Amino acid sequence: MKMFWIFCNESVAEDLMEVLNKNGITGYFVWKNVLFRDNVSGKTHWDDAIYPGKDWAFMVFCDDEDVLVLKEKLTHLEEEPYIKQAGIKAFVAEAEKVL
Repeated sequence: MKMFWIFCNESVAEDLMEVLNKNGITGYFVWKNVLFRDNVSGKTHWDDAIYPGKDWAFMVFCDDEDVLVLKEKLTHLEEEPYIKQAGIKAFVAEAEKVL
């Protein structure tokens, strides 16, 4: 089992949920109002006057096949200029269900 983390600007969260919902992901966790500090690309979202905006975090538990599908769909989604400008990041880690 994999744990797939996706972080995006709140302005594109609906687009991301559409990708998850249309590609067989049966459930996921969402954290709204996530703050992100980026000292390299300037996409800091700190929800203040200097760095406006917030991010959302999505956590999906899925199998290897779903990871491949999600990576492909998110790569395609990021090709949209407004998505690329807003910012999206994804990470995969091993997960083991214990309960």
